[in-house]
Amino acid sequence: MSAPIKVIVMLIIWALYSIVAYEGCLKQCCAEDGAGDTTTVVDEPEETTPVASRYPIDFQWSNAQAFTNDGFDATKQNLLAQLDENNILEITGFYFEGEDAPEGFDNMGFARAAQIRDLLAPDIPTDRIKLRARLVDDREGMKEGYFEAADFEWKTPETEAEETVEELDDRAIIRFPFNSTVKEADAAIDDYLDRLAERIKTSGENVTITGHTDNVGSDDANMALGLRRAKEIRDILVSKGVNRNQITTDSKGKSQPVDTNETDAGRHNNRRAEVRLIKN
Repeated sequence: MSAPIKVIVMLIIWALYSIVAYEGCLKQCCAEDGAGDTTTVVDEPEETTPVASRYPIDFQWSNAQAFTNDGFDATKQNLLAQLDENNILEITGFYFEGEDAPEGFDNMGFARAAQIRDLLAPDIPTDRIKLRARLVDDREGMKEGYFEAADFEWKTPETEAEETVEELDDRAIIRFPFNSTVKEADAAIDDYLDRLAERIKTSGENVTITGHTDNVGSDDANMALGLRRAKEIRDILVSKGVNRNQITTDSKGKSQPVDTNETDAGRHNNRRAEVRLIKN
């Protein structure tokens, strides 16, 4: 065999040996790492149950009990920092349609406000706290989890008397004199109704107007009185060019007070029409 042929044969034998040796080493290494399985296994994260959101003060459905959590102390200190010689802390408790009123309260909102009042006492004297209530729209998951259900506002004696019209985030409140279906003669109400009429005509939004009363008189009489108050505001808007078909009127009579009926000021706050806009 010539020398060049010998060299070629030696190279082929060396190459075959290298391939066999490499495969043997690869099998041994894979066997040690995973019995020959070369697939990379990635551990999937374990499923975890979402932690329910909690608030400094929160509540559960149909339960007046106030629960305190992280942030409560800071909330309390912030309120205390605003206490002066004569101001009044107004606590508004929120509640939902379908929540029964606890014994001794007109609705769940008052019961929740009272719970918070007790948490703040004696640092804030109870005679410096006024309780209010407000029916609010349903929230997603409200019957299963925890939710905030209160608002706080410090008022001085000069501002404690309620205005005849009050614009909130989700509604406007127009107050009425005792046993009257005619709104207060107040330029602030006229200005609000002018602005509301122009908005409705431009946006095409619908409106619901709900009339309310104090607790003087029978249920039937107050239901009728509340409806006449709602229609009074409706007719004013129609006279300003709003399409009557965009307005819905309703009455809750004396069933949804926002303030105590034990004082003149409280009864005045309860004699009202609530205006709410509904986007198309």
